[in-house]
Amino acid sequence: MNSSSPENYIIELFKRVTPYKWSILFIMVLFIALMQLKLYFTPSVYESYAIIKVKVNENKVDSKDLLRDSLFKTNTVGINQEMAILQTFQTNKKALEKVNFQVKYFIKEGYKKVEIYNNLPIRLHHITKINPKFINHDIKVKPLENGFSLSSNKEKNSTIYSYDKEVVTPFFTGVISKTDDFITPITIKLQGDIRHIYENIIKNSLSVSQLKLDTNLIKVAFQDTIPQRANEYIDALVDAYINRSITKKNMINSKILEFLDERLSITKKKLEISENKLEKYQSKNKNIDPSLNSKDSYGKLSDIELQLSEIQLKEQLINNLIIFIKHNRNLNSIAPTLLEFNAQSTLKLITDIQNLQIKEDSLKLEFTNRYPPLVQLRKRIRSIRKQISLNVKNLKTTLNFKRKSLLKQKEKYEKILTLLPEKEKNYINFKRNYEVNSKIYTYLLEKKSENELVKVATISDYEAIDRAYASSIPVKPKRMVLLIIAGVVGLGFGVVLALIRSLTKKKIYKLQEIEERIKLPFYGKIPLFDEKMGINIAIEEAYKQLAINLQFSKKKHEGNIVLVTSTIRGEGKTTTVINLSSILFRKTKYRSILVDLNMIEPSLHTHFNMDLPYSGMSTYLSTRDNLGNIIFDTSYPNLDIITAGPIPPDPAELLSSSSELEELFIVLKERYDYIFIDTPSFEELPEVLDLVKYADKSLIVLRENVTTKASLEKLEEAIKEKNLKNIGLVFKLTVKMKKKDLKTPPLISQQNVPKQLM
Repeated sequence: MNSSSPENYIIELFKRVTPYKWSILFIMVLFIALMQLKLYFTPSVYESYAIIKVKVNENKVDSKDLLRDSLFKTNTVGINQEMAILQTFQTNKKALEKVNFQVKYFIKEGYKKVEIYNNLPIRLHHITKINPKFINHDIKVKPLENGFSLSSNKEKNSTIYSYDKEVVTPFFTGVISKTDDFITPITIKLQGDIRHIYENIIKNSLSVSQLKLDTNLIKVAFQDTIPQRANEYIDALVDAYINRSITKKNMINSKILEFLDERLSITKKKLEISENKLEKYQSKNKNIDPSLNSKDSYGKLSDIELQLSEIQLKEQLINNLIIFIKHNRNLNSIAPTLLEFNAQSTLKLITDIQNLQIKEDSLKLEFTNRYPPLVQLRKRIRSIRKQISLNVKNLKTTLNFKRKSLLKQKEKYEKILTLLPEKEKNYINFKRNYEVNSKIYTYLLEKKSENELVKVATISDYEAIDRAYASSIPVKPKRMVLLIIAGVVGLGFGVVLALIRSLTKKKIYKLQEIEERIKLPFYGKIPLFDEKMGINIAIEEAYKQLAINLQFSKKKHEGNIVLVTSTIRGEGKTTTVINLSSILFRKTKYRSILVDLNMIEPSLHTHFNMDLPYSGMSTYLSTRDNLGNIIFDTSYPNLDIITAGPIPPDPAELLSSSSELEELFIVLKERYDYIFIDTPSFEELPEVLDLVKYADKSLIVLRENVTTKASLEKLEEAIKEKNLKNIGLVFKLTVKMKKKDLKTPPLISQQNVPKQLM
């Protein structure tokens, strides 16, 4: 398997953080506890929603009645615009006037504040002024014998105020009424005026979306900590939205009725005048009977004048359209009027410009006015608006052309009538004026009657399919999800922290850290004690166990060489050599010899109260001494020693180039049961590993809070590189023990061991 595979990285990470598993667990539990604490103080939020059905205009018409078309056609170009309208301040303003968000009331339960909405002991109303400094700040209302006092963290106020009277305070000007007795203070929060409430509360909590893409159903949702208030607000908003459509239709219808009343008044006067003139003329000239030709011309002339009156009405509407286009952004409301003129291309342009304006509103929320797509969009909107204006002006030109054509025809028939006798001509003019005014008056009366009936039967373009509903299950915070996330984040943080500690900590502190870094067997674990009162029984037992483990691998017919080294200086390899040999020669009567190959800083001889002799391993390996001159007796039976001798200038070269070393070990194996070799540490002399080939068993001594991770890793790499076998570990770890548990019988007497290294 590739050493750089993801699996190996995960295994390595696991190895590094496992020693800190309890710290990781503590951090994870701490994160969960902190999240639980946060959730305790975080109020639950509930969502109320309603479903509205929207009638969307499809720009089709069945009637050619201008006034009825203007009234009945829906003033929308798309459901997106309706959703945008629901989120505007003007629509929400109506709902905010019915539902109270201006003042919130809180009581203390346990260690947290809880908002109350029903059964309020006090009520703040008729607010005429609010200090902006205290908007959304806690103001405590404390009950007193003769009234109440107000205070906050920012303002300490000792004034006593009366209930049911307007009070002028540093926080607000208004009236506080008491509806029930209360003992503990009540906290109130002022939310500002309606605009401030909309910008800071409503906009963040209101959402409007299309229920399904292929339907005209809109879902209006509002989130609040009080589900009842959320329901009330949604119902108020839906009602305001529905009533908006009715109000708009009634406003349009009222304008039409005003226009009709004005025209009726003018036409009635004309009709009365023409009727009086006709009656007077008939009373004076009783025997007038127009000819058939004059009657035909008279009838056609009446029709032409009626058409001219209709064109005049349409021209007035066209003029209103031109003014409206010039001064209004939303051109949606002119669509019904354009249908009368069958201006389908212009209607399509209105649909396009409304869709572009929706995109413009969306981009304005996220980007500045210099944002290139927004600039291009506005150029396109201006271009379409110009085209709409041009199309409407062309309609006016067409009407003007038709009017001129009718005027020419009128002139033609009027010339025919001028050829009639004077009395007959006057009679026809009087009668024509009367009939034209009568027809116009009748037409206007019919339209007024129709629109009065429509006004009474006006219904909204929107319908509430589902009224407000709030579930008893809060939508946020998702407590279980957040606790799980807190646990995962805590676990991750703990792992990262453990990894940092692992990477920054240079020394080994636990046995497990060694086991995770190097795959070598442990031959012994030697306890160390903080109390320096000698060696206790536990240490002796530990060395006995180490000796027993070595005896399992002992060769029967020849001596066994045990090499003892360490990764760095100070790990206690020399002490291990002495105590291990002491166990063997005292308890088992094995004949043993100590060989000091630490020619860098020899110390083995000092443990036997010996000066460094002039003869030793350095003189032997350099062929200046024979074997007989370098073996020294100790005061202990069955235990001899070969000291290091004089320190050579290059110990590494002496050890690696000498052929006498192998001959020495052959001779010693014949004379002794155990040969213990004390060597320099691996850090001091990396070539020490070359001596492993002479040993039957090699022990590497490691010590808690002394052995470094770097030296251990280098040692492992060297062992793998040289493919060394028969190597084991001895770990020395600190143990705390009471003084009464300590024993003093030494393995080697204090007289002969003046410097005991532990």
